[in-house]
Amino acid sequence: MVGGIHLIEVRELRCRYPGQTRDSLKGVTFDLPSGTLSLLSGSTGSGKTTLGLLLCGVIPHLLRGQTGGRVRIDGKSPEALTVAQLSRTAGFLMQNVELQVFTDRVEDEVAFGLENFAFPAHEMAGRIHEALGRVRAGELLGRSIASLSSGERQRVMLAALLCLNQPVLILDEPLAFLDRRGCRLLLALIRGLALEGRTVLIFEHRRDLVLPMAHREICLADGLLVDRPPECPRFRGVGRSFPGGEALLELEGVRFNRKGAPRLILDRVSLEIARGESVVLLGENGAGKTTLMKLIVGLLKPQEGRITVRGSSRSGRPPGTSSPRTAYVFQNPDHQLHLPSVRDQIAWQTADEERARQEVESMGLRGLEDRHPHSLSMGQKRRVTLAAALSARPDLLLLDEPSVGQDDGSLGLILRRMDRFVAEGGALLSATHDARAARALGQRAFLLRDGGGLAGGPDLIDHFFEDEPATEISS
Repeated sequence: MVGGIHLIEVRELRCRYPGQTRDSLKGVTFDLPSGTLSLLSGSTGSGKTTLGLLLCGVIPHLLRGQTGGRVRIDGKSPEALTVAQLSRTAGFLMQNVELQVFTDRVEDEVAFGLENFAFPAHEMAGRIHEALGRVRAGELLGRSIASLSSGERQRVMLAALLCLNQPVLILDEPLAFLDRRGCRLLLALIRGLALEGRTVLIFEHRRDLVLPMAHREICLADGLLVDRPPECPRFRGVGRSFPGGEALLELEGVRFNRKGAPRLILDRVSLEIARGESVVLLGENGAGKTTLMKLIVGLLKPQEGRITVRGSSRSGRPPGTSSPRTAYVFQNPDHQLHLPSVRDQIAWQTADEERARQEVESMGLRGLEDRHPHSLSMGQKRRVTLAAALSARPDLLLLDEPSVGQDDGSLGLILRRMDRFVAEGGALLSATHDARAARALGQRAFLLRDGGGLAGGPDLIDHFFEDEPATEISS
């Protein structure tokens, strides 16, 4: 079903956040009919998330913003409805799914919207099981939200939206934390929703994943619609010509499990990374990638095994303390942003002002120094946390999903800086589900699967990503 009534109508839409001198959106106009799936693309900070917040009524009801122009969702103005009223028509999956979590159990989270809309109790169990099944998350029933990986949380939050059967779905980077299987399943599901007559708008930087199944692409640049997105660049590999040196990280027989978990998360994992090496950490959602990084920096303690960083055993350190000259960039940048300006955040671990200024430049953040970090886009926040980590001059750098929220240009900035970091003798360990980042960062690869680890080279990365999802949508 293509070309039905226009469920989304946008006319000359403008928005400016409080305290800002420039509009985030500058007169955007488009229509989206029922039964269509559209890709919204654009560089980091181009206004995509702002557009999503306006479409679902978060601006101006929950967040302040000076707006102009007109928006209609199924013929109604979001400003004239409460967020609760609008959410019966439009569902919004935020880029940072943690901001949408209201409960601590999977089944309670999926039921949250149903309970708020007073669905009969006898209907709810069936809807919950059906929605979790559609996103292949039925095995997560009974789990606590805190125990889930980011990809697993994304699937749970999408199930919570599907329960409500909304005709409009706005999905802000729903593939960001998903493994290959999760991407394929979600894309197939989205395709089916569009064919059923829904209007689906998906924001995604990895355009090649969505374009085969999209009816149209809408591209934003600096708050304006543009006719043609930029060409995808070719990324140069990190650390390809730098020989390894002394071992900076050694793991031997590491075992770890969470209380009540049905199986070991990590079982006798061994890994070594030397100066001048870049290693990419691969694995499906829930394989233990983030857990392994937290063990390395001391946020978790292994049940067995030995972790040595720069020749010093982790076992002798108090829990929660990291080894000297080791930096960890979290998966969610909001967890590391705590100072009132970008300048302060990047400089807080160094007395070298020039060093901090150089990292602002290297991460493409010039002009944002006086902004509050939490006013930035997700991609910009991630580059702030990376610049702050680099300002401290680490020898060992751990990156958890560094490419999330990054357009091709921003990812290129990160990769060039990582190449220089490795060339200067740093050791880099990066966890990612993004084939672009993995192939560029993967001098070597380490695959976590069924609790164990498999080491390999670029061939292992190619094999892991060889079945990238691509599904054409029929009209």
